[in-house]
Amino acid sequence: MYKSLSLITFALVASVCAKSPSAQSFISDPYKVRVADAYYFSLKSGDSAKLMASDLTFKGTKSTPFAFDSLGSLVSMGDSLIFAADQGKGSELYRFCPNDKDSKPRLIKDLVADGSSSPRELTVLGEQAFFSASDGKRRELYVFDGKNDSVSTVAAAHKITVPADPVNLTVVGNKLFFSAGEAEEVKKGKKTRKVHQRRYYMLDTEKPGKIHGFAFFDQHTNQKHPMVDGTKLYFKIHEGPERYEILRIDTAAARPMIEVIGDGSEGFSDCLTIIGDKMYFRGFDGPENIGNKELWSVDLTQPAKRAVLVEEICPGAKGAFPFALVAVEGKLYFNARKNGTDTHVMVFDPDTKAPSRNLPDSQDASFLSKSEKGALRFVRVVGEEILFMEYNPATAKSVRLMSMPVP
Repeated sequence: MYKSLSLITFALVASVCAKSPSAQSFISDPYKVRVADAYYFSLKSGDSAKLMASDLTFKGTKSTPFAFDSLGSLVSMGDSLIFAADQGKGSELYRFCPNDKDSKPRLIKDLVADGSSSPRELTVLGEQAFFSASDGKRRELYVFDGKNDSVSTVAAAHKITVPADPVNLTVVGNKLFFSAGEAEEVKKGKKTRKVHQRRYYMLDTEKPGKIHGFAFFDQHTNQKHPMVDGTKLYFKIHEGPERYEILRIDTAAARPMIEVIGDGSEGFSDCLTIIGDKMYFRGFDGPENIGNKELWSVDLTQPAKRAVLVEEICPGAKGAFPFALVAVEGKLYFNARKNGTDTHVMVFDPDTKAPSRNLPDSQDASFLSKSEKGALRFVRVVGEEILFMEYNPATAKSVRLMSMPVP
C-alpha cells in the first residue's frame, strides 16, 4: 500500500513539475510572415500540418482548408505567400495568393518528380525568392522569378559557377550573401567524420556575372547568425575550439571587405543585436568559462577594442545563457535564466544600465518579436494552450492577444 501511494505521489509531482514543451514544438514563428492583413504560420497536428492565417485575435484566426503532410519555410513576396510543403508527393515549392478568388496553393515546380527537393532558406529579394534545394544528389542555390513564374538554379540562370550546399541566405540591398561548401571527410585519430568547410560568398543581382568569394575565409569555417543593419552585414564565425569572432561587411563598398569586430576576443557567440552604437550578444570569457554565457557588447564606433561584459545576470558556473535578443524602442529584450534554471523574458535598459529584470507572464517564451506599434510579442505554451502574448513597455504589463489549443 505504501509503495502504491508513493508511486501515485511521484506521478502527480512529476506531472506538475514537468516543463511545458516550447511553442516551436507546435507552430512556426507567427509574427514573421505577413501577407496583406494576415500573418501566416504552420501548425503541426499529428502527422499533418495546417497553414494558419491570423490577425492575432481569437475571431480572426483560422486554418486554411488545405491538407499538407508537412510545411517548411514560408516567406511573403508581394501579395503572395511562397512556401515549402509536402502534399504527399515530396516537399516542393508552392505559391498562395490569399486575395485571389477560389485561390488555393499552387505547385510552382516539381524539381524532383519521384522524390523531394526539400526547399529551404527561402529569402526574398524584390520579385525573386532565392532558396536551396536538392536534385537528389546535392543541394544547390535556386531562384524563383515571380515575374516570369519560373524556377532555375542560379548557376543556370546567370551561366556562372555556384558553390554547393548554400546556407544562411541573407539579402542586403541588391546583394545576396550565403555560406556554402560540401562536407569533406576529416580523419581524427582512428575515426573519420564529415565536416563542412564553408566559405562566404556574395551574388550581386545587378551584376550577376560571377559569385564573389571572400578570401578571408580560407582558414575559417561555420559562418552563422547573420544580421543586417542598414548596409552593414554582421555575422559570427567559428575559428577553432571554442573560439569565435564577429565580422562586419560594408555591402555598399565598391569592393566589400571583411572587418573583425571587437578585437577577435575569445568567447564571441551569437544572437547579434544592435542598439545605437553598440552590438549586444551572448558570449563567454574564454574556453575555461564556456558554460558561463552572459550578456556582452561591442562598441561599433571603436570596433578594434575588445568586447566587454555588460552584465553577469546569473553569477557562477551556470550562466544566464541569454538568447533570442530583440531591440524594442531602445531597450534590449531576451530570454535568459536569472537563477540558472528557469527561463524568462528579460529586459535591459542601456541608458540606465540597471540590472535586467524578468517580464510578467513570460516564462519559457518563444518567438520574441517587435510589433508595429513598438510592443514586444512572444508565445508561450501553458498547459494545453498556446498563448500569444504582448508586453507593453508603457504599462509594464503582458496581455494575452489570443490563444489556441495545443494540437
